[in-house]
Amino acid sequence: MWSDIETSKDLLGYMVHASLLKDVVTNENNLPITIGLYGDWGCGKSSILKILKEELEKENDCVVVYFDGWSFESFDDAKMALIQGIIDALENNERFWEKIKDDTEETVEKFKKSFKKLRKSISWMRLLKWAVTTGAPIAAAGVTGGASLIIPTLLDLFNKNKGKLDEVLTNEHAEQLLRDTLFKDDEEKKYEAVREFRKDFEALINNSKQGKIVVLIDDLDRCLPRHIIDNLEAIKLFLNVPKTAFVIAADRFIVSNAIKSEYKTIIEEGEKQDNRPNLGDSYMEKFIQVPYNIPALSRKEVETYVTLLFCQSLLCEKLFDKVQSDFVDFSNKNKFDRYGWDNIQEILKDEYENKQALYETIGFVTRFSNIIGRSLRWNPRLIKRFLNAYEIRANLLAKSDICDTKNKFALLKLMLIEQQYIEQFKQLNSWIMNAKETSEELLKIESYSLSDRKGELEFKDWKQDDLLQIISEEPKFSSVNMKELFWVSRDNMVVDMSGISLVPSRIRTIFKEAYDATDKICKNVIQTKVVNMTQDDLRDFFNLLDAQIATSPNVKNGYCIYCICDTENIDGAYEHLKAIISRIDVTKIPISIGNRFHDLLIKHNNDAEFREFLSKNSKLIKTIDSAQ
Repeated sequence: MWSDIETSKDLLGYMVHASLLKDVVTNENNLPITIGLYGDWGCGKSSILKILKEELEKENDCVVVYFDGWSFESFDDAKMALIQGIIDALENNERFWEKIKDDTEETVEKFKKSFKKLRKSISWMRLLKWAVTTGAPIAAAGVTGGASLIIPTLLDLFNKNKGKLDEVLTNEHAEQLLRDTLFKDDEEKKYEAVREFRKDFEALINNSKQGKIVVLIDDLDRCLPRHIIDNLEAIKLFLNVPKTAFVIAADRFIVSNAIKSEYKTIIEEGEKQDNRPNLGDSYMEKFIQVPYNIPALSRKEVETYVTLLFCQSLLCEKLFDKVQSDFVDFSNKNKFDRYGWDNIQEILKDEYENKQALYETIGFVTRFSNIIGRSLRWNPRLIKRFLNAYEIRANLLAKSDICDTKNKFALLKLMLIEQQYIEQFKQLNSWIMNAKETSEELLKIESYSLSDRKGELEFKDWKQDDLLQIISEEPKFSSVNMKELFWVSRDNMVVDMSGISLVPSRIRTIFKEAYDATDKICKNVIQTKVVNMTQDDLRDFFNLLDAQIATSPNVKNGYCIYCICDTENIDGAYEHLKAIISRIDVTKIPISIGNRFHDLLIKHNNDAEFREFLSKNSKLIKTIDSAQ
C-alpha cells in the first residue's frame, strides 16, 4: 500500500521542476515575484512544493514559509485567517529571527514591536470587514489599514452619539452608519490603509536582515469559491514587497471558475460585448507574473513511476531509499529515459534475496504502463489509488490461499478492464458466472486477440485495441479461476476511478456549453475550444458525448455535435459517431438530424457501413435520401 499524502520523496522526476522554481525565486534580480504553479488535481503540485521547500531550506539566506490555504476553509473569515497565518508563521520561524537574535536588546525589541504592530493592524482589518460585511465588498477588499486611520474615525462617531451608542449600533441603520463613517473620506484616504500595512510588512522583512522570503501557498483550489477569492485578496496584500516570492499551487481552471462564479453579474454584462477576455484568467494574470504548468506524465514516466511504487512496496526502507536516491540522480541527467530494472538490479546487487519476484512484478505491470497512464489520465494520484486497490484485492485473494503470481497478474488484467471498460467487465462477469466450465465467449475473444485481428469479432464491443491487448497477455483468463477473481472485485473501488467519472471538470464544462447550446453557439464552442483539445481531452469529450447519446438517443444534440466536429475535421469524430450508433437503438434517432447525416454521408463517400447501421430507422433513411 502507498500513502496518498503528498511527499518530498521524488518518484516522478519532479526535482527538475522544483530546481527550476528554486532558481527563479532565489535570484534577487527576479524579486519580488509571484509564480502560479498550475496543474490538475492529483498531478503532484503539493509534492513539488514539498520538494521545493526542502531545497530552499538548504539556502543560507532564505526563509521559507509553507502555507495550506485549505486549512482555514472552516473559518468564517478566510482572508483574515490567511493574513494572520502568514504573519504568525514568520514570527514562529527560527530562521527568520536568526540574523537579529544576537543583536542589541533594543534591536530585538524593535523587531518584536513590528509583529505587534502588524497584528494590531490585522485586528482592525477584522473590525473593518465586520462593519462592511454585506455592504461594500470592493471597498472591503481595498481598505485593510491600521488603527492610526480607523480609531479617530470611530471615536468621532462615538462622541457624536454619547448616551445612545447601543441604539446607534443595533438599529436597522447601523450598518449604513458604520459604512458612511468609515468611508466618508476620499478614495486616496481609503487606500492609504493598504500602503500602511505593506510598509510595515516591508519594514519587518528588511529588519530581519534575511535575503529572501519565499511563501508557498498550497491547496488554494480545494477551498469554496468565496474563500478562494478571499485568499487571493489576502495574498495580494503581501505582493510586490521587495525580497519576497510567492509560489501559489492551484488548478487554474477551478480557480478561474471560482472567480467567474463570484462575479456572475460582471460576466453576464461582459458577454454582451464581443471579444471580452475571460474574467477569471484576467483576474489571475493581474498578480501572477510567471505561470508554470506541470506537464502531464509521459508513457516512460508512468512506467518509471509504477516501477518505483512496486520497489517501495516490496523492498525494505533502507534498500528503497538507495533506489530512490539513484533515480533522482538518474533523472537529473537523463530526463527523457525510463528508469527500470537494469538500473535497479545494479543498485540491489546481492542485498535483496527475492530479486526474481520483484523482476517479474515490475516486468508484468510495466507492460501495461501505457494503458494505465491513458485510462487514468496520466495522473499520479489516480495511478497510485488504482494500484492501492489492486494491493487490497491481491491480499484478499491471499486470504483464500490464492497467492501465486499467475492469479495476481490475472487480477491486474481484470482490474484494467474494469477501470476502462466497465460494460465489458460486467458482461464478462455474467459469462463467467453462468458457465459451468470455461466461458465459450471468453475463449472466442481470447482466440481473436491472438490472431491478426483483421476479421470480424462476434462481440463487437470487445474489438478495441487496448482491450484486446489486455486479453492477449499472459496469463490467459481461461487458465485461472475467474470466479475467485470476480469475488474479490465486488467492491466499488475501481468503479469510482473509471469511465466518465474521471473526466476533468473543464472538459465537462465545455461539453455542457456545446450540448445545451443552439446550433450556432455549439459550432462556435467546437471551433474555439474543442478543435484545440489534446487527444486525451478529445477522448474524454467523446466519452461524455457517447454516454449522453446512449442515455438519450432520441435527442439530436449529441449527433449534431459529432457532425459539426467532423465538419471541422476533428480527428476521430466520425469513427466515434459510427461506434456509438452501432451500439444504440437507431429507431430512436430523431429524423430532424437527417440533413446533417446527409451531408456527413456525402463527405464520407456514402459510407455503406454507416447507412447499414441506420437502415433500421426507415424514416431517418428517407429523410437523408430526400435532403438536398
